[in-house]
Amino acid sequence: MNEGPLRGGRDHVASSRPALLAFLGAIGVCVLLGLLYIADVVTDDRYLGTGGVIAVACLMTFVAALVADFGRFRAWMRTAMAVVWAAASMWCLLLWLVRSLDGFEPAFRFTGAITIVAVWCVVAGVTLAPRSRGTAVLAARWSTFALLTWWAAFGIFAFAFESAAEYVVSEFFGENAFVRILGGSAVIAAAGFVAQPVLIKLGRVESRSGEGALRGRRTRVAFACPRCGGACEAEANADAACPTCRLAIRVEFEEPRCACGYLLHGLEAPECPECGAIVPESKRWRAQVPAPPAPAPVTP
Repeated sequence: MNEGPLRGGRDHVASSRPALLAFLGAIGVCVLLGLLYIADVVTDDRYLGTGGVIAVACLMTFVAALVADFGRFRAWMRTAMAVVWAAASMWCLLLWLVRSLDGFEPAFRFTGAITIVAVWCVVAGVTLAPRSRGTAVLAARWSTFALLTWWAAFGIFAFAFESAAEYVVSEFFGENAFVRILGGSAVIAAAGFVAQPVLIKLGRVESRSGEGALRGRRTRVAFACPRCGGACEAEANADAACPTCRLAIRVEFEEPRCACGYLLHGLEAPECPECGAIVPESKRWRAQVPAPPAPAPVTP
């Protein structure tokens, strides 16, 4: 049985045993701090606040790592992880260095703006990650992304220019109307975020094209188990096991993929069906057809 590092995809953060153990350890510490606070063993609110900040940062980091692990927006998600922990670090500093944020309003505003950027990076990445298309799917995806981007931009604007933001709200909307618009936008964005995977399933994307909605399909490989000799079939670059003797097996090779992550194995068209990029012939692998057996010699 393979006892090596846990490897499940394309990103070392989500596929690394130390990273996953560190994630679980951080969550455990946060839970312990919360229980100690509830039991009045820890009475300082800063411990509880620090635990909450770390827990949220761990969760957002893991979500971003999963998106990258599925082959989507790796550079974007790495940047999102860095921004998440920058915001978490600043919140922890504010919690421990000052008792009141009244005298540190610029630092508070800057930290709030960085937090909005961090949340937008992760949530927008998850929203745009599915590869599936279709009118309904695209409408849900891009309407959700547009609302997220608009309100993230307005939130950053409000933290940077409070007076100007208050003027815009009072002069163009009114406080009550603005709150209603904000609530309606949140409902629409949440509905679009939840509806997208349902629409993908209704469209039967995977059954039509064989392409997974998020990570994309992987090349399947047929081989004989090196332990028992039984017939095995597994996806490339993913953990598997022999169906007979349960030997842990992982077959790795570099799959031909477009820059957008679409699998190019057996592609007939000259361009990627996902992003439209031109694909050279060398990357469009073809299944090798075995040559017909040579005819037996005819004896007189």
